Amino acid sequence: MMALDALVVGAGPVGLVMASELARHGLSCRIIDQGEGPSIWSKAQIIHARTLECFHDMGVIDPILARGRQVAGARIMTPALERIARVEIGGIDSPYPFLLSLSQRETEIVLAEHLGRAHGVEVERKVKLSGFSQDEGGVTATLASDDGWTEEVRVPYLLGCDGAHSTVRKTLDLPFEGSTYDARIMQADVRVSFPVAIHDDEIAIFLGPNGMLALFPLPGESRYRLLTFLEPGDDRPVTLESFEAILEERGPKGASLGDPAWMVDFRIHCRIVPQYRVGRVFLAGDAAHIHSPAGGQGMNMGIQDAYNLAWKLALVARGAARDALLDSYEAERRPVAEETLRFTDVSTRGFQTAISLKSPLTMGIRNNLMSFVTSLGFVKERAGRRVSQIEIAYPKSPIVAQDQASLWSIRLTGSDERPGLSDWMHFGDGPAPGARVPDMPVGEGTLHELLRGTSHTMLCFDGAAATSEGYERLGRVVNAARARLGDRVRAYVIVPGNEVPRALPADVPVLLDPDGELHRRFGARSECVYVARPDGYVGYRAQPANEEKLGAWLDSLFV
Repeated sequence: MMALDALVVGAGPVGLVMASELARHGLSCRIIDQGEGPSIWSKAQIIHARTLECFHDMGVIDPILARGRQVAGARIMTPALERIARVEIGGIDSPYPFLLSLSQRETEIVLAEHLGRAHGVEVERKVKLSGFSQDEGGVTATLASDDGWTEEVRVPYLLGCDGAHSTVRKTLDLPFEGSTYDARIMQADVRVSFPVAIHDDEIAIFLGPNGMLALFPLPGESRYRLLTFLEPGDDRPVTLESFEAILEERGPKGASLGDPAWMVDFRIHCRIVPQYRVGRVFLAGDAAHIHSPAGGQGMNMGIQDAYNLAWKLALVARGAARDALLDSYEAERRPVAEETLRFTDVSTRGFQTAISLKSPLTMGIRNNLMSFVTSLGFVKERAGRRVSQIEIAYPKSPIVAQDQASLWSIRLTGSDERPGLSDWMHFGDGPAPGARVPDMPVGEGTLHELLRGTSHTMLCFDGAAATSEGYERLGRVVNAARARLGDRVRAYVIVPGNEVPRALPADVPVLLDPDGELHRRFGARSECVYVARPDGYVGYRAQPANEEKLGAWLDSLFV
């Protein structure tokens, strides 16, 4: 038996979430990083709604919100402060319907403090991975420090969260397929003074004949993340004087900046590995995929990589689930990365074309088009849902499933607990297998608070009919799941109305749905069952409930 369950390489946001989630799910781990501490060269800043939901589940949401600054949208202007467009963040069905601005450094500090305080795991700084090998039984890793110290560690699993220049990926000899953009980005965290008051809860984007300048509000008085694209051939150095010149060229007249926390330039890439898993070694975050900063997706994607993998790894490592569960990590997360790379690539190339326009005529056409498109309600809502990542789903995952009677086998009208045509169709309106479970009020709390924890959660809906037969069947379904998974599942029967049915077994927890809103959101006009995974996505659903079919799905995943 090995002393550790896992070694996490890299203590950026992804590695810190990975270590925290492994520990929360009951595994022991070490986390190493070759740096001295949280990097000041932190390019990630925006935290989206789905990541904030993950932080809520982890128990770290309060300090994150306390340190961050809420951002409501973006305002696009000319350097003369004439409005071109306003991009509102809409359509985000989440407890956190906003962007949160917080430097990556601050995010890392909060996560590292949480890892130590909640789980007793400290980041081992100035320790690097110098190599590793693996066999069927585990991974042997060699650790080293700058002063010549070395250590050999034997672990069942190794998690590569070590960024775009990943040692883990290179040791696996995995190609990092993709391309590099010609344009260079310059970026700095600075204090900015404006000649007139601007909306400090919005991203300010200035478009003019000399190019684009974006200012992202940060916590702190007049603090902003300044970002601009430089065309090929513009080789100005990364100095305060360069940023002052860029602000004068592209920003509002009379604005000034100073007090830089850091300044950096870099080229952006669009790359992804062909596989996320090689035996007992996994890649997550920038070690597996990198792309343009358009939409602020990168850090959020990496955090959700870790959130997706950790619970699966814990179940397999404890011998509770089959190894195939780990294969679903790549099956679920790589398509998300592929789509994000496509989205950010198109957005980046389109934006570069738009900001390259120089003549008054073409700039006028561009500005009017931006104003029109961003005024459309469906565009605002679609953009909000997309960038917030609450729309991410895993419908083709090998570990999600649904059992529903075929359309041709049902009756036009329901009979007792059996679904009719209308019931069958409404079930399609509920969250599908692989979809995120929506949040909504439940009793004195919310559904996401109910799901919070490390177990699966089963929601058995009574539907409109109320029969002893139906309650007995729901009781059998609950008991079958408990017998199969023990404390790895929590089960509830959701009953429309204000009273607990007498026919329901006394040991089955009941949630009352007096206004029927839970039933409506889950398409539960007739009896049905949902199983939510520990990461808050639907793993299985059935209409009507059936303990044999549920058992078959459980047997496909669990030992």
